[in-house]
Amino acid sequence: MRNVKALLMGSVAFAAMGVASESAQAQSYAFGAGATFPQIVYRQLMDCMYDQAQGSSGKPGPLAKAANCTGFNTSGFGGMVLYAPTGSGNGKLVLRTNDKTQIGTPSSSAPPYTSANINVFATTDYDGVQFIGSDDVVNAADMTAWTTGGTTSPQSKFGNLIQIPAVIGAVGLGFNGKDGTGANLNILPATPTGGSSGLNLSRNALCGIASGHITKWNNPILTALNGGALGTGNITFVHRTDGSGTTFLFTNALVEQCRYEFGPNNETDSTVVSYAFPWTDRAQACTTPLVPRGANQVNWPDQFATNQCGAANPNPGGGTFANASGSGALVSLVTSTNGAIGYASTDFWLPVRAGGLKTANIQSQWDITGATGKFQPPTVAGAQKAMATAIPQFDAATRANPLTWSLQGVAPNPVVAGAYPIAGFSWIEMYQCYQTHSNGNNSYLWFKTWLDFVYGTGSTGIFTENGFGQVPAVWQNEIYALLNDAANGPQGSGCSGKVGAY
Repeated sequence: MRNVKALLMGSVAFAAMGVASESAQAQSYAFGAGATFPQIVYRQLMDCMYDQAQGSSGKPGPLAKAANCTGFNTSGFGGMVLYAPTGSGNGKLVLRTNDKTQIGTPSSSAPPYTSANINVFATTDYDGVQFIGSDDVVNAADMTAWTTGGTTSPQSKFGNLIQIPAVIGAVGLGFNGKDGTGANLNILPATPTGGSSGLNLSRNALCGIASGHITKWNNPILTALNGGALGTGNITFVHRTDGSGTTFLFTNALVEQCRYEFGPNNETDSTVVSYAFPWTDRAQACTTPLVPRGANQVNWPDQFATNQCGAANPNPGGGTFANASGSGALVSLVTSTNGAIGYASTDFWLPVRAGGLKTANIQSQWDITGATGKFQPPTVAGAQKAMATAIPQFDAATRANPLTWSLQGVAPNPVVAGAYPIAGFSWIEMYQCYQTHSNGNNSYLWFKTWLDFVYGTGSTGIFTENGFGQVPAVWQNEIYALLNDAANGPQGSGCSGKVGAY
């Protein structure tokens, strides 16, 4: 198969392909759920490798073929991978339980996650769950949930939790194009190469908006950055309410980047206050002090009157916030709300999404320290430069621990020229141990052959046209070292005595 990266996989790639080819005569599918961040590029990669998902009545219909794919089912294997984009938090839940009935409901704007031609009309028709997507890295609480319970724990049934990066993406700040009164924003700076607007946000400005202290479009900080007043009226900051890996990437960056930013409390109160990200992780235990940190669900003041410990959520600057569940719904709310700005992956905004909203350009640490006067647009190249600063260092023991991947696979404040400052990996989380289904299909091998395509050279154009980048070779080497680990990798000797995921 021309798209498989045989150099990395060696004989294992061809062994997996052989099983997939034989299984094509039976019912050969794999099923997943989770992150909305990569949902479109995943669907196009799945359709290019295997048969096109057709959707079903009342659900999203077929997605157009990627321009850089020569045709559907280029492998010739047939079969299908279906993926329900329900948010990273839901994906993690489904992985722990291996229970398809716990898959949430994707938005109406999601790519197809059903296919009537194989009699899959809902996620409850999935033939099990083999993997999930998450932009939120595996954390200590996830590992506790995985290992707790003795003989009933996910660890005892499914073996190790395996986490590997799948794509690189940027989180873009899309805006409505109008001020709080409905008048067009007066944006004077030129649009940088690869960007979609001239709206510039310094780190101080971004931190002030996200923390609710820069509340008006005629704020003096914004005026100075953009060569004149942008407009008037309220800035409405739109965020995700669901367990969202996109939120994790956004807040993880802001917690690190905003901690030393200060400015006026708001436009009418000149008291200097911290612009550090003020809200906490909704999942933190109340037995520990609640501190701001990157999280996939945040105690935003408009969503939660109190945090999980009963304390009021502060909004001392008086910022205006709004919320939505799912990337598609967030973009729709930003589009329909005067003066709104919100965050989503770049495939939801211009220039990747034809007819989409424009995005702001953001100041990076390199630009701040070097006083370059530049602002970075959310481009594939900028995201790849950011993640090139995350370099894995594993040995045989640490490679099997998902937490070591989490520690090394983030770049909340990249320091390199041209890096876009809010970027990250979207991860695949999977099981170590899998069952063989009654029809002879082993969904892991089916899914694994798709991973070969994802990491291969034949998929590069599909990533680029969707605003995403491929995982660097230094990470791919570690991925294949883990997947080929005879003890700790999928279907390895560590699966002895374990029932395996269905």
